[in-house]
Amino acid sequence: MTAAMLLPMSLAVFAGAGTQRVTGLGFALVAGPLLTLLLGPADGVRLLNLLSLLSCLVVLPAVWREIDARQVFRLALPALLVLPVGAWAATRIPGGPLMVVEGVLVLAALYALRRFPNPRWLRGPAGAAGTGVASGLMNVTAGLGGPAMTLYATATGWERRSFVASMQLYSTLVNAGSITAKGLPDLPAHTLALSAVCVLSGAFAGHLISPHVGRRRIRQAVLAMAAAGGAAAIIKGVITL
Repeated sequence: MTAAMLLPMSLAVFAGAGTQRVTGLGFALVAGPLLTLLLGPADGVRLLNLLSLLSCLVVLPAVWREIDARQVFRLALPALLVLPVGAWAATRIPGGPLMVVEGVLVLAALYALRRFPNPRWLRGPAGAAGTGVASGLMNVTAGLGGPAMTLYATATGWERRSFVASMQLYSTLVNAGSITAKGLPDLPAHTLALSAVCVLSGAFAGHLISPHVGRRRIRQAVLAMAAAGGAAAIIKGVITL
């Protein structure tokens, strides 16, 4: 991998980890589209799963006492059950179409977050199971399990601090499952080490600036970057076709 690729990748991972630390979510939305563009859909998503796992593990000790474990496992179980199916499908879709699919998933998730500010139809056991399935499939194919969880939290009125803390455990379980289903990214050791350093430094930076940054502005920036990345993935996928 050239330095011209390493620099934007490192910045995206750094920004994603910082966003994750400040808001509890957002690593995949910030870093995912660019990793897919630079590394391709297969290794890009594998690396995203790995770094998302690391990012959650960094934040997890600080929020452990606020986790709603019962709710986490209620959502994580259906997500884990569908991971092998999603991994099987991802390995059989060619690179170009897979990038288009991942870009469409990003834009669809963003549209859902905007279109359904209070989706009451997600309440109840069926809503939890459906959310877990959707999140698991999107995580293993595109590294984007968070948007479905955000919709669910809005629908159920999940208290924000508990939700943010619980998502660290949920994402740890689902990303670990995704890695188990697909394997580690086929990338040089120095690339993986640099990515890990960017996650740790980004999380530390996020910890420092968290008290001074408006969450609304961060959310707007995350959504804008995700939309641009999703559109770029679609364009590159079409060109590849």
